[in-house]
Amino acid sequence: MNRNLKKIAALLMSAACTFTTAGALACNVSAAEEHPEKHVTYLTVFTPQHSCYMNMEDVVKKYQEEVNPNFTVDFQYVPDRAAYLQKLKILISSNDVPDMWNIDTDPYAIQLLNEGYVQELTPTIEKYNLQDVFQEAPLAWGRTRDGAQLGIPNDFQIEVFWYNTELFEQAGVEPPETWDEFMSVCATLKEKGIVPIATSGVESPVLLRLPLLITYCYGGNDFLLDLARGKQKMNSEIGLKAAQFLADLGTNGYFQESFASDDYTTSRDYFLAGKSAMYFIGTGDFAKFVADDLSDDVKGKIDYFKIPKANEGETQVGNLAFISNSSTPIGFSAQSFDEEMESFINFYAHNIGKACEGRSFPCVADGKAPFDNELANKVVADMGTADGVINLPDLELDPTTNELLGSQAVSLCLGAITPEEFADAIDASIEANAADYFGADE
Repeated sequence: MNRNLKKIAALLMSAACTFTTAGALACNVSAAEEHPEKHVTYLTVFTPQHSCYMNMEDVVKKYQEEVNPNFTVDFQYVPDRAAYLQKLKILISSNDVPDMWNIDTDPYAIQLLNEGYVQELTPTIEKYNLQDVFQEAPLAWGRTRDGAQLGIPNDFQIEVFWYNTELFEQAGVEPPETWDEFMSVCATLKEKGIVPIATSGVESPVLLRLPLLITYCYGGNDFLLDLARGKQKMNSEIGLKAAQFLADLGTNGYFQESFASDDYTTSRDYFLAGKSAMYFIGTGDFAKFVADDLSDDVKGKIDYFKIPKANEGETQVGNLAFISNSSTPIGFSAQSFDEEMESFINFYAHNIGKACEGRSFPCVADGKAPFDNELANKVVADMGTADGVINLPDLELDPTTNELLGSQAVSLCLGAITPEEFADAIDASIEANAADYFGADE
C-alpha cells in the first residue's frame, strides 16, 4: 500500500472508530444509512443553568459520540411553570406534541396517557431491566397510582427539615422525634428569641409541605388522593389536625414575620443567613447549604432531621421518613416513540449517573454523591433507604382548589380564618371542581 492509500485508510479508521467508556475500541459507521436520523424536540421547565438541563445535554452529547451521530435534541425551555404548562397544552391541542417534555403524574398527564399522547414506559423499563438501574424512589416518582410509568427521573431528591446546629445548641434543643416534640422545640426557640422556621407564603408548595406531613403521618397517601376526589373531607379528624397544626405555627409566631410576602428564594436565604433555626426543603438546594461563600453564622452548621413521627398513643399510617422525588420527570410522546428513542432511554439510564457528578444527587443505584463531604454522604445513605413516595397536594388537587389552598393557608397562619373555616372552604372547592377535573368515573 502506498503512502497516500495508507493515509486514506487511517483517516477512514479514525472517522469510524471511537473508544467506549469501558476502553474498548468500537467502530461506528457514521453514514446516514447505518444510523437513523432522529431529531427530537425537548420542551423543558429547566433553564440552561439548571443541573437537570446540563445533565441531559451531557448525555445527549455522549450518545451522539458513542451511538448515533445523527441523533439531535432541540432544547426549548420555559422556566416559569405556569407558562410552561400553558405552552404544553397549546402544543398538544394543536397536535404539535414535543417528543420529550417534563411531566408530573397529575390528572392532566393521566388524561394525556388515556388519549394516546404520552408513551407508557413500563415495557421499555422491563425490556432493558432499568428497574435495576434506577433507584426505586425517583423512578416511582414518574409512576401513576395505577402503576403506569409516565416518566424517567432526572435526579434524586429528598425533602427534610434542615436546621442550624448552632441555634439548636443555643436554645438547648435536640432534633424532635415526634410532632409534640417538634412543637415544643418551636416554642423553646421562640422563647430564646430565635425564629423557629423560615417558609414562603408566596410559593404555596413550600408552606403546604407542613400540613401535608401531618395528613400523611395520620392518613397516608390515601387521605390526600381521596380528598382531591371528594371521597375524603378536610373537615375531618385528620384534616382538622393538619389545619390546626399549620394555624399554631403561624399564630404562635413560629415563622419569620415576612413569611406571607416572602417567595421561595427569600425564605431560603433567610435560613442561610442564620436568621431561622429550621427550613423544610429538598436536596435540590444542597449546593447552597455547603457553599464556600456562606457566612460564618451557618457555614458547617447545617444538618437535617427526618419527618417526626406520631405522638405517643396515636396511630401512624404513613411511615416514610422523608419526601423523596425527582425533579420533574421526562415523558415521551407516544406519536414519535420508536426503537431509536428506546435506545436513547437505555443509554440515558446507564449514563445519567456520571452526568450528575458534581451537580445533583443521582437517580441511579451506582451514582456518587455530588459533593465530597459528610453531609452529602449522609444524604446518599438515607436515599438508599427510600422505598416509596409521598404524594403532594400541588400535583393531586384540581387547579382551582390548589390555588385556593395556598391563599387560605396564609390566611390560616395569620389568624384571619379558623381551621374549621379553612377546611370548609377547601371541601366546598373540591365539591365544585373535582368532578369536572378528574372525570365522573374517579
